Amino acid sequence: MKKNVILLLVLAVALGGGGLMLAAEGRDAVTLAASQKASIVTAEQVNVSFQGVGGKIIDLPVKEEQQVKKGDVLMTLDPTDVNLQLQKAQADVEVTTLKIKQTQEALQVSQEKLNNALKQAQIAVAQARTSQEQVQVGARTEDIERQKLAVAAANESYEHGLKMYNQLRNIQDTADTNPYATKDRRDAVENARSQLATLENARNQQQAALDKLMNGATKEEKEQAALTAEKAQAILEQNQLGQGDIDNQKLGLDALSKQLEQQNIALQSLQVQKERMSLKAPADGKVAKIVPKAGENVGSGTPVIVLETGKLYFDLYVDEQQVKKLKPDMTVPVHFAALKDQVEGRVQFVTAAPQFASLRMSREKGTADLNTFQVRVYVDRTDTLLPGMTAEVHVDEIPAR
Repeated sequence: MKKNVILLLVLAVALGGGGLMLAAEGRDAVTLAASQKASIVTAEQVNVSFQGVGGKIIDLPVKEEQQVKKGDVLMTLDPTDVNLQLQKAQADVEVTTLKIKQTQEALQVSQEKLNNALKQAQIAVAQARTSQEQVQVGARTEDIERQKLAVAAANESYEHGLKMYNQLRNIQDTADTNPYATKDRRDAVENARSQLATLENARNQQQAALDKLMNGATKEEKEQAALTAEKAQAILEQNQLGQGDIDNQKLGLDALSKQLEQQNIALQSLQVQKERMSLKAPADGKVAKIVPKAGENVGSGTPVIVLETGKLYFDLYVDEQQVKKLKPDMTVPVHFAALKDQVEGRVQFVTAAPQFASLRMSREKGTADLNTFQVRVYVDRTDTLLPGMTAEVHVDEIPAR
């Protein structure tokens, strides 16, 4: 029994010592990867999820291991709720558009009416002020002379009518000397009397107008002219206030326009949501994994499909001296044991490697004597180049930069 225990202890010590020697000689996996610059080619995978929407899956047209093209529909959610919201948003837009049109037409009519009213009020004010000035100043000399001529013409017409009237009255009612019959003479005399009365009335009106021009306006007429001017001015100011009402209506129209803009944004947002309910492939590739099943509910941002793209990559670990030769976007020669010809790879990024990849010594309080850097290299996928193959990069073949 004691011999067995001793053998086990010896075996454990031997294994432990061998492991320490192996590590000391740099034979661990990370060290080997860093020294030989070899790694396993991995296919790039993309986690596909619904952006900003969630719901019940009603269609799942793809299956695992199926090849898809960019833009192919991978999964569809139930759009019933979004469709109802779209109908309401579209109706809101149409109603607001109609309100804007009606308001614009009403504003146009109101503005035209106000403009006409303002013009009429301005004309009335000008006329009232002119009349008031005439009443206050009195008649002009040329107006008086013109009125005198009118009075003279009216007197002349009256004198001529009176002469004709007297002649008709003096005619004898005899068959030999008078060409008129008795009835016709009476009608002629009556007609002449009526015309004479009209001419006399016209003469009196012209004379009264001349007397008014000569004497000037009365106090009552001056007060009436002033009152008329004030009334016309008040009507003009009242119509001018109507422009403020129209301006307020224009503000309401601007508010409707902003409301329509917001409704259009909401409508576009719903349209985007509906489009996003059909999950499409972001790139060409193969469906590696489908997480949910048809009929299940999924949330926004939750990965539902893992898509394996056509891109292949592998990671290398190099030391501080070797990393100087490697820069992002540069091409490097890549060798594969399964392929005869070398392949060109493109460096995606160069960054500090995780802590486990650095060589450390405790005497330096845990700081690394030799830091390691991670280099990711992409290669084009071909029929002969498959995920899982071993890729090697000979840093010595890369010229120093």
